[in-house]
Amino acid sequence: MIAERAGWRNEIMSIRISIAIVIFLSCLPWGQAVPSQEAEIRRVMTYNVFLGFNKKQSLEIGAEWLKAQNCDVLALQELKGFNQERLETAAQTWGHDYAVIFDRKGGFPQGLTSKFPIEKVAQIQPENNPKLRGTLHCNVGDIHFFVVHFDPRNYLNRQKEANAVAEVVAPLIRSGEQVVVLGDFNAHSPADKEVMSSRAELLAKWREREDGRHRSFDANGELDYSVLQTLLDAGLQDPSSRFVATFPSRLNFPEVSSVELDRMSQRIDYILVSRPLEHGRLLYPRDKILDQISDHYPVVLSFEE
Repeated sequence: MIAERAGWRNEIMSIRISIAIVIFLSCLPWGQAVPSQEAEIRRVMTYNVFLGFNKKQSLEIGAEWLKAQNCDVLALQELKGFNQERLETAAQTWGHDYAVIFDRKGGFPQGLTSKFPIEKVAQIQPENNPKLRGTLHCNVGDIHFFVVHFDPRNYLNRQKEANAVAEVVAPLIRSGEQVVVLGDFNAHSPADKEVMSSRAELLAKWREREDGRHRSFDANGELDYSVLQTLLDAGLQDPSSRFVATFPSRLNFPEVSSVELDRMSQRIDYILVSRPLEHGRLLYPRDKILDQISDHYPVVLSFEE
């Protein structure tokens, strides 16, 4: 009789544990991954893939190249023609089982893919204005990732988009969280003022098209650097110690000389980090294949020895 009662008690305890697990899982937000492994992030990449891997003409070679890079987390911009399902399928070809895309109709959404589970935290929409570009906020392990793709035409719009990110990032950094803001900023760093001042032809071209829609220069007639400064003031660091151009590649300029290409070159793709991550090393891959994939070059943050 005693043994029988003990058996009942064990069975009841097993049922209670099962119910508790079901309740826990049901309380998770829909679509949130249940972490099944510890995230050991050693390589992070950002890459603007130009209208969905050169209008999908280079998706196969792009996926092969990405797989060879063996990055743990990958931020992508200009995912034209992609939705959540298509991004998940593509991500698997370069070895990532997890993917999240910015959920909006049309345009060039950005996304994040990873070897490790991704928690989608928020889609930051500045001023609730769909005409401004939003930012994707996700967590992978203990790191907050903000995937940006700021307005390419008007620095006033970029300021609003950067401010919306800074408002979320600053308190996270103050509380000691690890933060990475990465993507195509379409903006220039204050550290690159000397380089950009030497781009006479490029600056002249921008001044000619300056109007209500296109704005590159501030009220004093100076090239704007406030967008990057806003994020640096929020507590982010730029691990780069030198200017390395990320745009344009040779995709749209196959015949121009190296000198001509250099005159057009800019650094507009960045990986900014909070202080605990500033020991990472920035890498700027160069490969002839990249000139077939996109008009941008990727940027890699490596924590490998």
